[in-house]
Amino acid sequence: MMATQKNRSGRNKGTTANPAQGVRIERLPSRPLQRTEAGRIALPLWVLNDGEHVGDGALVMTCDEAAELHREIGRLLATQPEEKSR
Repeated sequence: MMATQKNRSGRNKGTTANPAQGVRIERLPSRPLQRTEAGRIALPLWVLNDGEHVGDGALVMTCDEAAELHREIGRLLATQPEEKSR
């Protein structure tokens, strides 16, 4: 996932694929999607700052929100550009 870096004024200065730079929110490794008690879908995430673990959380979505995310990811994957060298 990409990270957005902020300059001293607090404004975003771009994104980077470097996991050691910036604040990143990534899918929590080895934790599956879950259902909440209310029947929503929870995507486990963790927050990293310059590669250091800050905390864990979850993106909680309704079924409709999860279906829309699925459609958007499908569209991006269908038009996936070639990866650039790192």
